[in-house]
Amino acid sequence: MKIEEISIEDKDYPIRLMNIKNPPKQIYVIGNKKILNKKGIAIVGSRNCTEKGAENAKLFGANIALEGLTVISGMAKGIDVAAHSRSIKSKTEKQ
Repeated sequence: MKIEEISIEDKDYPIRLMNIKNPPKQIYVIGNKKILNKKGIAIVGSRNCTEKGAENAKLFGANIALEGLTVISGMAKGIDVAAHSRSIKSKTEKQ
């Protein structure tokens, strides 16, 4: 997949980010940028997580996706990747 840069001036820039103090001048997106303005939940955690932490992140990610919400993270290894990868898999299985 291609990484796309979205600047703060771009029409696809998330509206909610505009409302925070010092929003990032650009963000980087892989995948469907149309979901950037949907409701979502941020999942952030340790890069060096325990096995139980990764299991819990996957469970949270799956359930969040099945409820129609977007998992938001920085995609760092560990908790972030566990939650994101499982949310994507859950969405794919549901369709």
